[in-house]
Amino acid sequence: MSRRLLLRIPRKEDRISDLPDSLLDHILSFLPTKDAVATSILSKRWKPLWRSQLSLYFDDRSFPGTLAFCQFFYSFVTMRLRDSILPILSFHLNFHYRFYNKDFHNFLYVPITRGLQTLIIHISHSHYSNTLPSFVLTSNTLSVLKLIKITLNDAPCVDLPSLKVLHLKYVTFKCYAYLQKLLAGCPILQDLQTKHLRMKIPNKMYNLGFAISSLVRANISGDIMIISLEWFHNVEHLRIQLNWIPHTIRGMFHNLTHLELIFNFDFPSLEILKWSWIIKLLQNSPNLQTLVIHEVHLDAVYCDTEWDSTLLIHSHF
Repeated sequence: MSRRLLLRIPRKEDRISDLPDSLLDHILSFLPTKDAVATSILSKRWKPLWRSQLSLYFDDRSFPGTLAFCQFFYSFVTMRLRDSILPILSFHLNFHYRFYNKDFHNFLYVPITRGLQTLIIHISHSHYSNTLPSFVLTSNTLSVLKLIKITLNDAPCVDLPSLKVLHLKYVTFKCYAYLQKLLAGCPILQDLQTKHLRMKIPNKMYNLGFAISSLVRANISGDIMIISLEWFHNVEHLRIQLNWIPHTIRGMFHNLTHLELIFNFDFPSLEILKWSWIIKLLQNSPNLQTLVIHEVHLDAVYCDTEWDSTLLIHSHF
């Protein structure tokens, strides 16, 4: 009489799928949207989850070309594969291909009309930049706007009543008036970061009465010849990278408590002007508590013996 030996191999517990929907949604929010959609094939438990995502992230590097990306995007948004009732709170576009402005505008229209709070656009190719649609600049809900390699033309109106964070990197404006118009349309802006802004028309006309009254933090890198220091009279935390000595300092900085200055030039003749400018700035900042000075690319021959070209100096007043 033969005997059969029956072995029962315990099934491994799928602990991730047993998590509540709120946690699974949080996990999917860290994935590019294409990958989030792909999780629908894992099991019936995962199949509907991606439809309720509130954070969308599109990266065209995972597509073979612009046509494939556009087909996926339009099928995802326009064809309502996602739940059309839910808002879109965060929208991140990362572009390496070149897109027509018409498609680019279509990509942004649906999120803006769904109560968007955070918009991040990163264009990686170097010889082309899309134009930001004017309807983005009249969003009542947008609170965070981060742009890399975008062109901003003159908009009929700039009204961003909820915007608190604005980061601009390699952003192109037609003229300085457009930049001021953008900042003036952000009445509660608290955090401003700029790096290597570009102007199509190289004329410089500052409105000396202009100031960003609500600003708390500002990080200006390489744009001091474009952005006037007088715009930051109310700021508390200021970080500036200087490639040149700015113009005469006007007015007081009563709220300034933290100041970081990064000098990045190799002109020995500017050393005397630099220290005169620093002294004037300190005199106009009566409540300053922390000063950080960082020298980069400075010729050691012309460096004062008390200062090291790579040293961070902290002074507490």
